[in-house]
Parts: sequence; structure tokens; C-alpha cells
Amino acid sequence: MTPRSTSRFTVSECANVDDWDAFVREHGGAPYQSAAWSAAIDTYDHTVRNLVARANGEIHGLLPLVRIESRLFGDQIVSMPYSSLGSVLVGDDRAEETTAVLLDSAIEFADQTGVDHLSLRGRDLGERDRLTKKRRYVTFRVQLDRDPGDIWDSMKASRQRQVRQAIDDDSLTFEVGTSLSDLREFYQLYLRTMRGHGSPPHDFEFFRTLWERYSETGVFRLGLIRMDGRIINGVLDLALGDRIAQHTVVSEYEERDRNGGSLLHWKSLEWGAKNGYEAYNFGRTREGSGVYMFKKSFGGEKVWLDDYHYFPGDPVDLTDAEDDEYDAAKRVWRRLPIPVTRIIGPYLRKQISL
Repeated sequence: MTPRSTSRFTVSECANVDDWDAFVREHGGAPYQSAAWSAAIDTYDHTVRNLVARANGEIHGLLPLVRIESRLFGDQIVSMPYSSLGSVLVGDDRAEETTAVLLDSAIEFADQTGVDHLSLRGRDLGERDRLTKKRRYVTFRVQLDRDPGDIWDSMKASRQRQVRQAIDDDSLTFEVGTSLSDLREFYQLYLRTMRGHGSPPHDFEFFRTLWERYSETGVFRLGLIRMDGRIINGVLDLALGDRIAQHTVVSEYEERDRNGGSLLHWKSLEWGAKNGYEAYNFGRTREGSGVYMFKKSFGGEKVWLDDYHYFPGDPVDLTDAEDDEYDAAKRVWRRLPIPVTRIIGPYLRKQISL
């Protein structure tokens, strides 16, 4: 993609990872806008374009873009895949102009490549003539800049009881994963969890790349609940700047009555409050679902995630994992042996931008 000049801005690909990550940290960017996330995506050999808008050599804004070419799910450009957030990130100096030139560059890229659509996730960009705004997902944001006791008091009484039950269970222990071996154990439970959902899993290399690279930018925190030594619950939190984003939650379905998941989520909130973070963002979910009600019980504020889409040609249907057309495939997936899902799952998962 050749550099593009508009007014006093020049839009081009960013070659300096340190400059990119510094801007993300300093301007409240999401973990999914970090160079580490792009590196994890790059393990799937997608086309990655990390665009920056500069004026007089200084970065004023950025926009990471990933092209995913799939015969099954269409040809698309997304910011950012496998996450709820991405899109444009700008500084305070002439923010509207910076946003406009970056969006123009993204639309130009979509037109040049002839993709089915361009999707920018999770940020309010206001009204945009060529972009269609949709709200399909919500998250819950818990404010952490207060005493952990106040956070506890804001949780539903039923959730508090479940946390206490797990704390009182002598067979359960909480720990933070510190080794690649811990990550491999987490991944094994992740494979079983994804099969239970009827969904193909990411490749282990995706998680390992994130594990190795993300510590250069923020905190990769792997919370684990063990029962008599084996992992029955896990959560991957990505902390950046003053915020924490929950990304992956895994659980042993047969042990759900142990309430390890409730304890694990509380531990994430408590850790964030004690370490000076401002907010904890739960992963995206559908309004009214069972997962939605679980996350709501931790006392957070419901926040809609604004997605924007551009269609170079005629509008197309966006992939929706909840569509009835995928029900049969999910039933088949749930019956597959784990070794099979581990081999063929990543080939499918890399094509699904959700």
C-alpha cells in the first residue's frame, strides 16, 4: 500500500513497532490494537496493514487492518479480527481530521482489493456517510479505581455466595500461570471448551505468540483454578495502560457446580483494583444471553459496542455465529474427538473474524 497524503497528513504503513505500541499505550488503545495482537494474527498468514497518519514526522493516529480471504465466509478487511475492539485511534490534536484521513485510507484499501466488506469494531466514530453503523454486541465495564470492598458490594448476592463457596472448597486453588507449560494446560482445556460450544479453536501458536510478544507492551495474565492439581477454569486477561480486557474464558463443564469461574472472575477484578487499573472490560456478548446474565452479576455498566461497515459493492450479510444455519455444524463439531478439532479447527477458525 503506497503512502497517501491528505492535507498535512501522510498515511502509510508503520515500520517501527515501538512507535506504534507507544502511541497505543499513551492514547488509551485496546490490547487488540497492539503490535503483539497483529503478530498473533500474522501466524495465520493474513495480510496485515498497520496504518499511521503522520504530520511533520509525528504520529497523530493509527488504524490496524487485517484482510481475511475465505471461500466459506467471504473476503473482508477487519479491525480487529478475533476481538471486540479495534478501529481508529487518534490523539487530541485535530482528532476529526486524523480520523477522516485514516477512514478514507481504509475505504480506499477496500475498494482496491475488492473485498465484500470492511468492518471496524467497538468504537464510536460518530456519523459517517459511507459507513453503516451496527450494534450487535455489548460488554460490561467494571470500574476498578475504588476499594475492592466496594467492587464486592456491587456484585449480586448470589454471585458473592458462589465466590465464597469456591473459596471454602479445599480442593480448589487459584494461581496465575507463569510458564509455557501452564499455557499448554490452559490450551488443552480451551480445546474442550470450544468443542462444547461447537466452535473451532485457535491454533496454539496464536496463544504462544501472544504470550511471548504481549509482555513487551502490557500484561498477559493467565488466571487459573485447579481442582486437586488439574485446571478446571481459566481466564486470559490482557492489561494495557489503565484498563484490562478479558479475552478468553475456559471451563470444565462437568465441574461447573464448583463455581471456580465465579472465583476466577472475582480474582481478576480484585487484582485490577489492587494494582491501580481503572476499568475491567468483560468480553463481548449478546444482550439477554446466559453469558450476558453471568457477566451482569458482577456489577458492571453495560456498554454497547459500535461496529461500522463499508460495502464496496452491494451490502452482504455479516457472519453471525448465532444464525440457525450453523446449528447442524455445531452439533457435528461437538461429537468430534479433541485431536481432530485441534488439527482442523485452526484452519476454520482463522477464516472466522469474530
